[in-house]
Amino acid sequence: PILFPKVAATYLNLGPIRQRGVELSIDHSFTNSLTGFANYSWQDEPEILDPDADQIRFPIGEVTVPATNRFNLGMNFINNRFLGSLSLNYSDAVFWTDVLSREYHGATDSYTLVNGSFGVKWAEGKVTTTIKANNIFNQEIQQHIYGDIMKISLVGEVRFQF
Repeated sequence: PILFPKVAATYLNLGPIRQRGVELSIDHSFTNSLTGFANYSWQDEPEILDPDADQIRFPIGEVTVPATNRFNLGMNFINNRFLGSLSLNYSDAVFWTDVLSREYHGATDSYTLVNGSFGVKWAEGKVTTTIKANNIFNQEIQQHIYGDIMKISLVGEVRFQF
């Protein structure tokens, strides 16, 4: 006979929690070669609501407090020979509770991240070489409490079109 585990995963639906926020974004083509974008989001602290009789109150120790403000700005350029991009990303501080147990819960600081790339097309567009830089100003950025510290990263890329 096939043996199955005697204990299976169980899930528990917790009482209601209210998340409120707003997101705004815009994309624009300045020319056929130059585009830009901007977006912003605001999120209030979550509100634990009173549960119904058949629900369990949402534990305050399990509530992640998101970044109140986040925004991104960027430009992209592409023509027959060159391509490039530049972006700026900002996030307020966050309190994380979504990983493991309380010993691993914690806050990450606000951060500003600047990324960019520059590329050249060769052989009538059949080959493209690009250099991409993330975290150009080499800030110590931790986007998640259980994540790596990001420093500058440079990547060279070669693409072939067949």
